[in-house]
Amino acid sequence: MAMINSASPHLAPREHCTGCGACASGCPRGAIRMSADREGFLYPEITDACVFCGHCTHICPSLKHRELRPDPTVFAVWSEDDALRQQSTSGGAFAAIASFILESGGVVFGAAMDSDMRVAHTAIQHKDDLPRLMGVKLVQSDMGECFQQVRYYLDRGRFVFFTGTPCQVDGLYKYLGEYPELLLTADILCNGVPSPGVWCKMVDAMRYIKQRRVKAVQFCKKVIGSESRFVVEFDGGRQYDAPLLKSDYGRGLFRGLFLRPACYHCTYCNTKRVADLTIGSFRGLPPDYKQEQQKLGISMLLINTVKGAHILDLVPLHREKRTLEEAKKDNPALSRATSVPQERAAFFDAFVSQPFHKVYQRFFAISDWSYGVANGGKIRKFLCKFKSASKENKS
Repeated sequence: MAMINSASPHLAPREHCTGCGACASGCPRGAIRMSADREGFLYPEITDACVFCGHCTHICPSLKHRELRPDPTVFAVWSEDDALRQQSTSGGAFAAIASFILESGGVVFGAAMDSDMRVAHTAIQHKDDLPRLMGVKLVQSDMGECFQQVRYYLDRGRFVFFTGTPCQVDGLYKYLGEYPELLLTADILCNGVPSPGVWCKMVDAMRYIKQRRVKAVQFCKKVIGSESRFVVEFDGGRQYDAPLLKSDYGRGLFRGLFLRPACYHCTYCNTKRVADLTIGSFRGLPPDYKQEQQKLGISMLLINTVKGAHILDLVPLHREKRTLEEAKKDNPALSRATSVPQERAAFFDAFVSQPFHKVYQRFFAISDWSYGVANGGKIRKFLCKFKSASKENKS
């Protein structure tokens, strides 16, 4: 294993590193690897293959001043394809744009879950694969070799549609060193990325409770006329289904317990967007505005560049212009970063030093983490069984 060089090039301070991976992807010597820290987030490590060329410092987006853009134009949009809209988290804006790109022979990049429920960016070239990228993934995605793949397709004249968090989009542009004409980007409304390490432990816990493999997860399944639901499917047909905000994962997430440190002072939480488009659920619309459409889901689409405006004219989306004030009203990702919760340090201290069931007992409410086994005191039996199994594994 290569040793880490103590005289490393200048990279972003740990508390400002977004984990975009531009430095690792762009290193001409392959001297930077992304490794998970104690909290489960990926950070760059510089090995002794480094020749101190400084390229990683040059392309790190956290060390660069961003170009200021005019305020975006705001639209409330929804797909004219009812089936596509129903499968989407909100109004189906991403799916409609991605479908158009794929039908035009382009390539689409986005976050997908693998068979182990890990989230990573991947490329698709066929519309049949689009469902893999649809639906929000409430975990920071692993970029892997995604940036190199984008360059590969661009160099061969393919049109590329790349979606990700604002910091991932910014990382891609810094890696490429330009704004290619064949590249369309969309950043998502993001209030912070959760720890992949914490998510992995949650998946293991769900697998243990059900004694079945986790087959699929929908973080924000749409149910007409109700809130988004956190739905987990297991082998054998079993399922866990709860409102996202009342699930343990959702509760911890919205308390901001296990977000990446850089997210608490995110420089992208404003209306000066980095991508051609910004996509998210449109919260803050007046209650009497198209009530039936709001039940079916309405997306917010911000047009940030001329290229973004041109694409909107080509895609079959119903659109209505709205105000920036409406967009900002109930969407903090456009105005402020998430505050650091007081218990975050205590949470991760416990996370790295204690069995996960103890972390669960301390930081999550038992009553909502039932998965169908809480009645009749079964949750207490589970905790005892989990504790005993942990002791056996240590011995």
